[in-house]
Amino acid sequence: MIDAVVVAHGQADVTSRAARSIRSAGVVVQSLTIVDTAGDPALTDLADDATLGATVLPCPDNPGYGAAADAGVDLGQAPLVLVTNADVWVHPGALDELARALEEAPDAACAGPLLLNTDGSPQDSAFAFPGLGQAVSDLLPVPARVRGSRLNGRLWSAGPARDVGYVLGAFMLIRRRAYELVGGFSSVYWMYAEEVDLCRRFWDDGWRVRYVPVAQVTHIRAATTSARDIEMLPQLYRSRARWYRRHSARPMASAAIGLMWLGLGVRARLPGPRREAYAAAQAALNLD
Repeated sequence: MIDAVVVAHGQADVTSRAARSIRSAGVVVQSLTIVDTAGDPALTDLADDATLGATVLPCPDNPGYGAAADAGVDLGQAPLVLVTNADVWVHPGALDELARALEEAPDAACAGPLLLNTDGSPQDSAFAFPGLGQAVSDLLPVPARVRGSRLNGRLWSAGPARDVGYVLGAFMLIRRRAYELVGGFSSVYWMYAEEVDLCRRFWDDGWRVRYVPVAQVTHIRAATTSARDIEMLPQLYRSRARWYRRHSARPMASAAIGLMWLGLGVRARLPGPRREAYAAAQAALNLD
């Protein structure tokens, strides 16, 4: 039995498609909660759709992805909890495969699928925890093959199910007991890095994290945030800096944040529409 929590910020049509794909995925979904962080009347109307069987939980003040997910999780009691973005659709059998992986590994806290682009190509779905390379790879003119490699924490998408540092927060099947033992998502991450933090705490508490590529989910990459990409850049780097401070030794955290500060400073001085956003992101590194 699974409680499903869909965190949505507007986009009622996309959210409805995600919810329907969850309902038709094959596994028994005990409850389906849509957490509305935008106060969108169109999302509220989804609660009236008897074929969907969803509860809509309004959070119009937008507490952030992790806090919104926590609010939805608190409404259920099933032993497994699906936390997902609204910009996904679940392929047949995917939830069954993830649930089976957790059943076969009782010391695993969560499992994530292979995420696909809308054209069927694979997305980065499994990761090692951030090191120095990940701190600056997005800011340097490195080849795409390097940015998508282990040097940047990306783990090969194909192959058998295996342990990984963390899976992408866009779609995570989580064991409720493990979730509750570590305290759920941390509200200090308003957006970005909340799943990295959660999985780090799972590992620190003795749990494993599984990547199950036979389970497949299509993900419209950054469908909610792409329209505000420049606005969200400072939040991205603030969350990254916060993660390093909380989960790395002080020398590593200082080095990683220092490299990000230098890289963002250089990008802020180059011509282009993101100059101000890079400058704001550089300043955001020092907000904690």
